Amino acid sequence: MKQAQLLLNVPFAAKDQAKSLGARWDPQQRRWYVPLGVDIQPFQTWWPEDLKAQGGEVMEQAGKGTAPAPRKPAATRASTGAPAIFTGPADVAPDTSDKLPWED
Repeated sequence: MKQAQLLLNVPFAAKDQAKSLGARWDPQQRRWYVPLGVDIQPFQTWWPEDLKAQGGEVMEQAGKGTAPAPRKPAATRASTGAPAIFTGPADVAPDTSDKLPWED
């Protein structure tokens, strides 16, 4: 699994049903998961307990059309004026520029 997915609690007896709905097996975690882009609603039976507890509230809010929580602003580079602490090898000079490596 390269990205966060919804991990499921699927018993062995129900593995074929979960697979037929689109669940996939993660051999490293040894658990079934819902791939990105697949609707999670058919998998409610196997949702983790913490998600089941939130599920009713989330579904109610979605039905009422409430706005999502505002996003935090993107992080900006803070300039404190203090010298940077360089912890690299002694034979490499520290970068004293104010530009990021991908900025021209």
